[in-house]
Amino acid sequence: MRKKLLATVAIAAVCFGGPAFAEEAIVNQSGADNTADVDQTLAADLVTTGQESNENFVTVDQTGDKNDATVRQGHAPPGIDNYQIATNEADIDQVSEAGSAVGNDADVIQYSDTNVGSAPNTVDIDQYTAGVAAQTASVTQVGGSGNSATVQQGQDLDADEGGELAEVTQGGADNSAMVTQGGVADIASVTQTGASNNASVEQQGEGGFAMVDQTGNDNSSMVEQNGIGAYADNLQVGNGNSSLITQEDDSPNGTIGIDNAYNADPEATVQQFGDDNTSSVAQSNLGGGFNQVANVTQNGNANSSDVAQTGTGPNFTGTLRAVVTQSDGSSSAVTQSATDGHAKNLFATVNQAGASTSDISQEASGYRASGLYAKVTQDGGSAATVQQTVANPSTSFSGAVESGDVSTVINQNGGSTATVTQAIYGNGSTGIDANITQDNGAFADVTQTMNGDGDADLLATVTQDGASGAVVTQTYDLELSNSFEAAVTQTGDGNLAGVAQSDAGAANGGDSGIYADVTQTGEGNIAGVTQSNRQHSAYVDQIGDGNVALATQGGIGNTADIDQLNNYNLAAVTQSASGNTGTVMQTGQFNAAVISQDGSSFALGNDGYIEQSGTGNFGMVDQDASRRGDADISQGGTGGFAKITQADWNSEASISQTAGAGNFAEISQAGGTSLSTGNDASVTQSTDGGWASIMQTGELNDANVTQAVASNATATITQIGTGNFANVSQ
Repeated sequence: MRKKLLATVAIAAVCFGGPAFAEEAIVNQSGADNTADVDQTLAADLVTTGQESNENFVTVDQTGDKNDATVRQGHAPPGIDNYQIATNEADIDQVSEAGSAVGNDADVIQYSDTNVGSAPNTVDIDQYTAGVAAQTASVTQVGGSGNSATVQQGQDLDADEGGELAEVTQGGADNSAMVTQGGVADIASVTQTGASNNASVEQQGEGGFAMVDQTGNDNSSMVEQNGIGAYADNLQVGNGNSSLITQEDDSPNGTIGIDNAYNADPEATVQQFGDDNTSSVAQSNLGGGFNQVANVTQNGNANSSDVAQTGTGPNFTGTLRAVVTQSDGSSSAVTQSATDGHAKNLFATVNQAGASTSDISQEASGYRASGLYAKVTQDGGSAATVQQTVANPSTSFSGAVESGDVSTVINQNGGSTATVTQAIYGNGSTGIDANITQDNGAFADVTQTMNGDGDADLLATVTQDGASGAVVTQTYDLELSNSFEAAVTQTGDGNLAGVAQSDAGAANGGDSGIYADVTQTGEGNIAGVTQSNRQHSAYVDQIGDGNVALATQGGIGNTADIDQLNNYNLAAVTQSASGNTGTVMQTGQFNAAVISQDGSSFALGNDGYIEQSGTGNFGMVDQDASRRGDADISQGGTGGFAKITQADWNSEASISQTAGAGNFAEISQAGGTSLSTGNDASVTQSTDGGWASIMQTGELNDANVTQAVASNATATITQIGTGNFANVSQ
């Protein structure tokens, strides 16, 4: 049997200073299928009475199944100047029996004046059930100032099967809304219009959905969800707003193996339009979960975003995904951490405009921990910091246990800076990659480290245009590691590049593959490459202006090639033992080049070669105790001076300073005792200052000096022991 109460009751009228209405309604109902309808509104035609105030109070208590309560308070329409609503208060309690098949409904509408300083509206709805059907609560507050709406659904926040629905809509300033739900597939929606509003949503249980929309300045929103498959959506329009979303799945099994429709565990979306807004999203899985998703969009000046995602369960299988988009001088921090199980697939993407800052930290630990990806796009003097770490406890690199796949991509313009630190700890790991593209006054610093046996693949690429600088450091720390690579390309302005690649593992452990390539075109120029232990290769190419290039490579493979095609020039190649090559070519201007290769053993190495076509000149190849030897200097006139010292085996040497001025040349090749055993030397200088000296001590010997007729020529040849032969033509 359906029971119905319609209440339009005026119980007391007491007010000082003028006529007043005070309305109070109290409704108590028990049993099933109850309905309460309370209407406390003043119609517009009461304007003529001169009524100045109104106080409305409603209390509804319903116990039982399928209860329905509707309350309307205030005056209709709202905002009539003649009326000043003193207060509207509504309190609804609905309790269903355990195992109820049908939930309860509560609907409250409150109208108050819209002018500043008008009285507040207050609503408190409590719906308790242990049943399987949905409960619904709807609150609408129009006008008023300092309105309050509280909705609580679910029996003591325990998991309930109903699927509760709560909707709160508030207009005016200084409003607060609080929704608390416990159950399965609960939905909460809060909409607030005006300034300094506050919204709070708390949900416990599987599949919670929370949506908060706020329009106005200085609003705040807080959403807390605890359960599998939670989703939160927060939209804020205005300045000085704040959003806080906390999502936690504390199920021991997470989403793994559970039949549900949720493909995210959990997911959060924040959109903020205006200046000085803040957003914080914290997501975690304590059991085995997957697919945490956070999307933050902030459009305006000086906004800040903080995203923290954690997967710590024993069966966590990924993914952590964060996307942040900001404009005009904002800041972003993304922290992602996954442990145990197959910790993998951490994605962070940040897009910023206007002198913003981005900080990304990613860490995965566990066997087969892999898949850290960071991408940052910035402009206008921004700064990006990325730190990525993989920790693999494996003691084997047989291929059964592997981790790695760490990648960073940064695109910046407008004088931005980038700092990238990437590390993999553990055996049998592969794959670190950093790719940075910058222009207009940018600076990049990349540090990459692997410290396990059998690790492979460090790759860094930096491309810069305009007032640029770059530093790249790559390190392996145990044997059987290989494959370094670094490439820096800079075009225009201050230019600076430094690459240091090192392997601290066993010298004969099979480590290999170091490689570096630096290209700088125009203005300041300085490049330095330091590479240590195994195969090596380094190329520096600087075209125009300041020029300085250094390459230092230690043991085994070796090769260094420096081209500095015009302007101030200076180059030094130092390679310590093994394959060796050298090569400097500086076509013109102030020149200076030094190659020192410190002996060899790997296929008896050495080579050398300096060519500096014209002007300042210096030159020098010293192949420190040499072996297979060979050295060639050609300087093309003016300042002159060249020196070759090889101490010796299968020597050869040649100096040619064609086309005049200062000249001076020296060759010294010592005696050395194998490969049927070396020496040979030649100097050719084409007039002006002249002077040449060849001294060869021991074995097959040969020597030539030609100083092409005239000016200040002098030649000295000293050869001691074995073949001997000398030729001087001046």
